[in-house]
Amino acid sequence: MRDGLDEARALLPGVTLRDAKQLHASGRSTVWRVRARWPDADETTVIVKRFADADEWFIREAAALATCSSHAPTAQLLLESSAPPLVVMTDVGTGPSVADALRGSDPAAAAEAVRQWAATIGRLHRTTMGHREQFRAALGQRSGELLLGESRMSLAVDEAARLLEQQCLQLDVTVPPHALQELRELPRRLSGDAAAISPDDACPEDNVWLGDRLMLVDFEGAQWRHVAWDVAYLTVPWPTCHCSWKMPSDVASRALESYRAELEHELPYVREPQFRADVAAAALGWSLISTAWYLTSALSDDEHDATTPSRRALVLHRLDVARHVDEPAAAAELAARLRAELVDRWGAVQLGYAPAFDEGAREH
Repeated sequence: MRDGLDEARALLPGVTLRDAKQLHASGRSTVWRVRARWPDADETTVIVKRFADADEWFIREAAALATCSSHAPTAQLLLESSAPPLVVMTDVGTGPSVADALRGSDPAAAAEAVRQWAATIGRLHRTTMGHREQFRAALGQRSGELLLGESRMSLAVDEAARLLEQQCLQLDVTVPPHALQELRELPRRLSGDAAAISPDDACPEDNVWLGDRLMLVDFEGAQWRHVAWDVAYLTVPWPTCHCSWKMPSDVASRALESYRAELEHELPYVREPQFRADVAAAALGWSLISTAWYLTSALSDDEHDATTPSRRALVLHRLDVARHVDEPAAAAELAARLRAELVDRWGAVQLGYAPAFDEGAREH
């Protein structure tokens, strides 16, 4: 297999694939951009994504792309195969990402990129929130003997609660009664009709500009969940991402307004006080989930490079976000107690702003 695309060629008889350029490779998948000449002589570029296994990640991405309409800000699925596990999709372009803007030197451009990200997430929610049954069916058609739920949030909070219990025991931090149960109950609290397809890891790196529109890429973890889980990426911020610096509050506020404007006619709830409370609860959830992920390594060392924040700074910032949430109260108190213990150990390590918003960094 000279360029890795023999399997794709076998699935596309009559289509010439050439000039393959590898864009990404991991233990989970490999992605190429390829020039494709179709039998009618039209030539375009397409994206070929080959998965290591026909596992959950392949199934979720194929199911999500099959469910999303042409109005969704995603690539369109052209072809899929489970043996071998691969998807062929439209090419949404080669432009920069929101993360590039955050790492840049122009605060206005970074603020606009964040605003566009929020509007794009809103567009994804608006175009998919009525398609729960279609997504369920798409998962079921591809999962075979695998038991895949439409959402993965219950697994995430259960694992986080288990880890936090162990970590608090290690640190001699008393867990308030019901705190971990409140964390486990968040997916049930954040349920109902205000839900849509989510890419899961809505990182500012997982998008690309197509002209003046932002397109979302990477749906390997796609799931059906309450919209507040994605919106809370603005207020944590970016809980599952490496480029998780702080943003100015006015940048997040304007972005949130763009999200609401995208959805308010179809989902008036986004203008209601309950929406803000639900986003705060989701932010608490993400803060504790990501603290559970990072705390063990942060306790052992704080090594990091200049392109990412330190894990100690991330943990302290996220626990600070969580401790100021009104409800669920016991989980917020857990965050306060854990943060106090860590500040005693590390000092009050501060999370810096993204380079585009950091005046000191821009001066250098």
